[in-house]
Amino acid sequence: MRPSTMRPRVHVLVCVHARRSDDPLRSGCGEGGPAVFEAMKRETAGVASRVWVTATGCLGHCPGRGCAVAIHPHNEHLVEVIAEDVPAVLAQALGAR
Repeated sequence: MRPSTMRPRVHVLVCVHARRSDDPLRSGCGEGGPAVFEAMKRETAGVASRVWVTATGCLGHCPGRGCAVAIHPHNEHLVEVIAEDVPAVLAQALGAR
């Protein structure tokens, strides 16, 4: 085992977890998460070495619409994120110290 030399400035985790249709928490992030993930990948294409975007399972927030997003190393958790929010989310992530 050894430490990785690849270290992004920001790592964005986008929940794409889909729940069963009869789940009381609704569809979870499975409905809006994939669109947010794809928008994040498009927006970060030119800065992929500084910003990593990863589709992930449940982050434990289960919003009623959109999806949950976690931004590290800032320890920020956002809910109800939709694809149209992606530029603002990335600006916030890259501007935070």
